[in-house]
Amino acid sequence: MTLEDLYRLLRAGHVQAQGIVDTIDRPLVVLDANLCVVNVNPAFLQTFRVNREDTMGECLIELGNGQWNIPRLKHLLEEVIPHSSAVLDYEVSHDFPSLGRRTMLVTARRLIHPDNNSPLMLVVFEDVTERRQTDVSRDLVLSETEHRLKNFLALVGALARQIPAEGEGA
Repeated sequence: MTLEDLYRLLRAGHVQAQGIVDTIDRPLVVLDANLCVVNVNPAFLQTFRVNREDTMGECLIELGNGQWNIPRLKHLLEEVIPHSSAVLDYEVSHDFPSLGRRTMLVTARRLIHPDNNSPLMLVVFEDVTERRQTDVSRDLVLSETEHRLKNFLALVGALARQIPAEGEGA
């Protein structure tokens, strides 16, 4: 196998991986050990209304208006590569400049490489704002229904106590 053959294999693998990243519909970024963007998919660019040129090579915590500069999230992400750990569905709520208040679940995993020395991680964002709003609305309706049911049962009980029982004198 020649050096040119190896290059073609490497290039084909890169094109295939990039194709996979680009077709995923959830926003995702690939970060290095310094939390700087190595790759980003179109869903991330669309969701957060940023362009590739302003994103590539920048640190995640400095993107936009520093919207990802969340100390707890930064700490969790910094632990992913050195400890081969993962961040699973870490909830972040933030006022994004062009999106308004959004709630995101953040999942991050170290990219596994055969040499077991990969300094990269994949970070995926899931917007759950509408789901959270639906949950709050549902809880409010259930609470109101429960309250009204208790009032209704109290009224029935009060009416039942006013009706003389059989055998009681009036």
